[in-house]
Formats: sequence, C-alpha cells, structure tokens
Amino acid sequence: MEDFIGYSFVALMLFGFGYALIWHIRDATEVHRSKKWNTTAAKRKLIANYLMVVSLGGFLVSYILNIAVGTLVHIRPEAVQHALINSDTTAFACFSSLVVYFISRFAIMPKEEENQRLLKAKI
Repeated sequence: MEDFIGYSFVALMLFGFGYALIWHIRDATEVHRSKKWNTTAAKRKLIANYLMVVSLGGFLVSYILNIAVGTLVHIRPEAVQHALINSDTTAFACFSSLVVYFISRFAIMPKEEENQRLLKAKI
C-alpha cells in the first residue's frame, strides 16, 4: 500500500508540473503576441515568462530523469553508481531549475499595479 501511495504522489507531481508548464507556455505566447512592447515592464514580463518556461521544462526533464535513475537503481545498481547522470546530479538540476523559476517569478517579473488609478482619482 505504501508503494501505491508513493507512485501516485509521483504521478500527481508529474501531472501538476506538466500542467503548470503548459499554462506558462500559454502565458508566454499570449505575452509574445501582444502588441504592447513599448515599456520596459512588458519586456521584463516577456523575459520572465520565457525564463519560467525554460526552468519548468528543465525541472520536468530532470525530475523524469531522477525517477528513471531511481527505478534503474533497483534493477541494475552497478550501472548507475558511476554514471554521469545519477541521483545527485538530477536532484541538483531539479533544485537549480526551481531556483531559477522562483528568481524569475519574484525578482524579474514586474509587479502588477492595477489599483493605482483608483488611488489617484479625484473625488
């Protein structure tokens, strides 16, 4: 029963991050197709969206490789111990991809200022 719960959690994580990747690809193409590229905020938003797509894609690939290495350890442990792609390198790739994602999400992406007009309105 514990194996089933673990495998279902891994499958849900793959599905969730795959869905997030598709969502960010849709957002990046929507920003790219918009004609409002005159401001630096729009350019920063476009660069941040592209960086988020690349980092989520890298995370998903490295997570799938980590799963493959983890299942290969149980089948042939002598082949995985000295390989270039092992559990440590894939875990570091997952971590670095998430760091790049969060940097692009919170540092590069411009803040939305929707309520500024309401504050400056004269009564």
